[in-house]
Amino acid sequence: ITDSSVVYPLSTSDKILLTQSPKINLDRLIDSIQPKEIIADGSNYKSYVDRWKVTCIKNKIPFHYTGEKGAYYFK
Repeated sequence: ITDSSVVYPLSTSDKILLTQSPKINLDRLIDSIQPKEIIADGSNYKSYVDRWKVTCIKNKIPFHYTGEKGAYYFK
C-alpha cells in the first residue's frame, strides 16, 4: 500500500495500483514487493505515468495505463 509519504511493507503482491500521482520511487517499490503488473489510473500526472512506464519496461513488468488502454479488468 502506498501513499505520497510512505510505502507500507507488504510481502508480495500480484498487482499494484497507482492513483492520484503518488510520489514514490517505483524501482524501490518493485524491488521490495516484486509485483507481476503495475496499473496506473487516469488520475495520475502524465509525466509520472511516462516515467513509470519506462521503469516497468526496464524491469520487464507489464504496465497498464487506463488513460491509454481503457479500463482494467481483474481476472
